[in-house]
Amino acid sequence: MFKITAKDGKARVGKLKTRHGTIETPFFMPVATRAVGKFIGPEDYKKLKIKASISNSFILYLKPGLKVVENAGGIHKFMNCKHIMFTDSGGFQVSKESFLKEQSKKGIFFQNPMDNSSHFITPKKSMEIQQTIKADVAMAFDDMAPYGSTKERFELALERTHRWAEESLKHHTDKKQLLFGISQGGFYKDLRKKSAKFIDALPFDGNAIGGVAIGEPLDKMYLAVKSALPELNPDKPRYVMGVGSPVDIVELVSLGVDCFDSIYPTKNARHNTLYTSEGPINIDKAIYELDLNPVDKKCNCYTCKNHTRSYIRHLAKYKEAEGMRLKSIHNIAFMMKLMEDLKCAIKKGELKQFKKEFYKKFKKKRKK
Repeated sequence: MFKITAKDGKARVGKLKTRHGTIETPFFMPVATRAVGKFIGPEDYKKLKIKASISNSFILYLKPGLKVVENAGGIHKFMNCKHIMFTDSGGFQVSKESFLKEQSKKGIFFQNPMDNSSHFITPKKSMEIQQTIKADVAMAFDDMAPYGSTKERFELALERTHRWAEESLKHHTDKKQLLFGISQGGFYKDLRKKSAKFIDALPFDGNAIGGVAIGEPLDKMYLAVKSALPELNPDKPRYVMGVGSPVDIVELVSLGVDCFDSIYPTKNARHNTLYTSEGPINIDKAIYELDLNPVDKKCNCYTCKNHTRSYIRHLAKYKEAEGMRLKSIHNIAFMMKLMEDLKCAIKKGELKQFKKEFYKKFKKKRKK
């Protein structure tokens, strides 16, 4: 199911086999929460040659509803996509006031913000939802305490996450669908180590570190990840959820992480920060008003092959939907190229040099 094919220090390249094909790690997944991204969709994913994406099973359960997705034959046919698809369990919505209604030992009462209806989601229900959706990789149901919670709240989330992980395994019956466990623990080293060790001992196909990139300072994010990683089996894929900063991905790949997802690249694009081979640029600046160069001369994405910085700036200034799409296409293309470059560097044993050159261009503008 997962085989490591190359190493450079702690970093590694591997192959993860799913029912919709094999994907080479490390990889980054664009977020298609509602079976579509914001201003970017399935046809764009095909042209970008996306290898994998992630949707939110709870959101899809609310709308369009499982009947609609099941009637289409599953998420791949519903979206008309052939790439590998992950689904999150919905535990992340605990941190959203518009969704969370009440929590209990057995599950979570969610409120549908669209019609105010109440839904009680348990590990069993979450597994039923994700198996009906027919994702290639499902995530165990977990409890994610929001940043700023007390240690007692993080401990409670840990207790629930561990119990629900065991229940998720019990109710997961689709043998062709992979199931990943999620460790929690907030920003406490002892809790992170304890949770990672517990989740790793269970027979999941892969292990994820959840509850990071939720508004905490960078040092706390790294404390959480670095505390958990040594406790996770290196022979299984290791997934850090929610991290999408190019600098953080390069660093975490060097620490042995295999899989990422985040809205960060497309959110940055919508706010006019575009990634280039020379570092990030703010496309709405006046210096690009008459610039007839592509966003990045070294990029072969649709945006760079067909439009100038001047035109993209024009669309950005007027907040045009097409501008949002073109900017999103470019940043996702950048992330895909970054992952390929990282794999190439690992295979050649040149990751240290790659990081040095990359950081020269990106760290100088990095927000602490």
